[in-house]
Amino acid sequence: MGHKQTVAWLLAGSVSILTTATAGAQEQAATPLQPITIKSEKSENDGPIVKESRTGTKTDTPILETPQSISVVTSEQFRKQGATSVSTALRYEPGVTVGSRPGDRFDSVFIRGFGGFGGNANYVHYWDGLRLPAGINYDVPSVDPFFLDGIEITRGPASVLYGSGNPGGLVNLVSKEPAPETGGEVFARVGNNGRAEGGFDVTGPVSKSGDLLYRLTGVGRLYDLGFDYSDSKRVAIAPSMTWSPDEDTTLTVKATYTRDPNAALTNWLPALGTLQRNPNGQIPYDFFSGNPNYNSFDRTQSTVGYEFEHHFDDVWTARQNLRFMHSDSEFKAYSVVPNAAAWAAAGSCGGFAYLCLGRQSTHYLEQFNALAIDNQAEADFDTGLLEHKVLLGLDYQLVDARSIYGNGATTYINYLNPVYESAPNVKLTGRQDQTRQQTGLYLQDQMKIGNWNFVLAGRNDWSSIDSATTTLTSGAVKDVETRDNAFTWKAGLLYEFDNGVAPYASYSTSFEPTMGTGYGAVPFKPTTGQQYEVGVKYQPTGFDGLFTLALYDLTQQNVLTTDLVHTSTNTALTSCSATTCQTQTGEIRSRGAEVGARFALLDGLNISAAYTYADVEVTKSNVPSTIGRTPVGAPAHMASLWADYTIGEGALEGLNIGAGVRYMGATNGDAANTAAMKVPSYTLFDASISYDFGNYDTKMKGFQLAVNATNLFDKQYVAACASAYQCFYGTGRVIMATASYKW
Repeated sequence: MGHKQTVAWLLAGSVSILTTATAGAQEQAATPLQPITIKSEKSENDGPIVKESRTGTKTDTPILETPQSISVVTSEQFRKQGATSVSTALRYEPGVTVGSRPGDRFDSVFIRGFGGFGGNANYVHYWDGLRLPAGINYDVPSVDPFFLDGIEITRGPASVLYGSGNPGGLVNLVSKEPAPETGGEVFARVGNNGRAEGGFDVTGPVSKSGDLLYRLTGVGRLYDLGFDYSDSKRVAIAPSMTWSPDEDTTLTVKATYTRDPNAALTNWLPALGTLQRNPNGQIPYDFFSGNPNYNSFDRTQSTVGYEFEHHFDDVWTARQNLRFMHSDSEFKAYSVVPNAAAWAAAGSCGGFAYLCLGRQSTHYLEQFNALAIDNQAEADFDTGLLEHKVLLGLDYQLVDARSIYGNGATTYINYLNPVYESAPNVKLTGRQDQTRQQTGLYLQDQMKIGNWNFVLAGRNDWSSIDSATTTLTSGAVKDVETRDNAFTWKAGLLYEFDNGVAPYASYSTSFEPTMGTGYGAVPFKPTTGQQYEVGVKYQPTGFDGLFTLALYDLTQQNVLTTDLVHTSTNTALTSCSATTCQTQTGEIRSRGAEVGARFALLDGLNISAAYTYADVEVTKSNVPSTIGRTPVGAPAHMASLWADYTIGEGALEGLNIGAGVRYMGATNGDAANTAAMKVPSYTLFDASISYDFGNYDTKMKGFQLAVNATNLFDKQYVAACASAYQCFYGTGRVIMATASYKW
């Protein structure tokens, strides 16, 4: 079946389902409307500890019964911890590395050691179970955390349910949705680094019968990243509406609009002067390596879609989720030139070597349109003593993207006495048009007999990438077509003891298409991944808590490495980049252990703790110096602890105090793991305090003041390096004071 026919079939199915639902509603209209009770899908999640997630199985399944590593961060948790973006909301999660490249423009993550920088970067990929698309280069969307009810992390390969993806795992954003009870929130926030924010969130029923609900969420903010000329702005709004003509049918329509007139760009800095000692002195923490007369990142993104669910009977349930997304962005920036001779040039700095940075300007104009649709049929039934929850799905993803770009001349700047030139006129020299499509058919059976839980799933994907690169000066066009067909699967078993202990074991696979061609203009094959995981979960019966331990062995094949043979002979440059050919002989293995704990002791005391050990190693490569080495940015050890306590009685009733500590182990800043490029470990402290004035005076019920501080002691550190010319200072102290009113 061709992709156009697939889209037509999927959309036709959508119309058919909605028509059936509408017909059912019309039949009921003959009788008087009765108040409708909206079923809660989070009954397992009552209390501070989330115990249920849809991301791992696409069904309502307790985390304790799911044979893989899953965790959920609630909006209440990342609010207390002072998160300002999706990635910073994951700072206390095991197996997840964030903050390697500070800033709120993108939400990049490492999961179980798999991530990276530049073209290898791994971004947050899913939003309400549907793929969050990206453009070709820098047009990567960002979802505001104020829109979210929670964030779910599934570790390990997830291709069997979601298609192409990073083998380390996925992050799924869960939106706020209309609620059956009237409520809302408004807030105002100020902070250091010029931060000023305001927002609102209102929800409730539209009709007296309760069959129509609404929610409207909006936010606006100004802030900077703590270094010169890093101002950022955002305004965003998210309306949604839920229609439930009967207790078995629900349709939620969602839309969002996000405008970033300027999202700050992370500084690119050399290792010499940040990670390493520079004889002229270290590069100041607030130094801006770009050009305030030129640097900018302007992005506008909008979405519209729906989630439909209908229960036919006690066995069958049908769902269809759809989202269309459009994004436009303009990227202007300077990057440090990776050239030792340029960095050492003394002429521009009065005879002092290693004082003037060589930087090159770049300009990208991008846009994309994307469609994602997921059709699901779920059947719950028994065969003898065996309980089944079978999920059959067909999904489709389309991204149609364009990028026009060009690079300017190299200029130099003294980092101790910066003088910024006027804005350069960068000529646009290239254009890339790309269409990515993926169709997937999957089947999953969750089985249960007694205390035993089993899951078996398989999926086949058909993927295509059509890319055309045009040289604007000559009109020459280079076309590359990639066609892939991949089968992925997973199997898992878990035994749930009556005391809440649940050991498990699982195996899963993944694939991810690789864009581009190697020597001879041969398209690259998809990377593939396999993981073995064993672990144990514990949900105590005496208090609210969830404890997890996971041990895993994860391998990724077909990783791109440098083809030394064809690079040295400099042949077939039309098939490679200007100086480098690549081949797919690489392999990376990640083995490790993750410990996570969330529990509530006493009344009002909540604790979360995490520890990660990861042994990530390049096991195969065409470059001998990288074999046995650890990829850049992947730490061997991470640990975190957060605790907050709400006083429940006395004069200070309603006062909440929180504190946290985060440890990030040392990472490598180059592929060869040289000692000079070892990024040291660092430890950061966070704190919060808030007071609900409703405990002081009932007339002030709902009014709260809060203060959050991250990196409390303003530690200055190098967060990570991707190479000798790509190092990033970590985020300094951020203090925010918030006044909010909820009803």
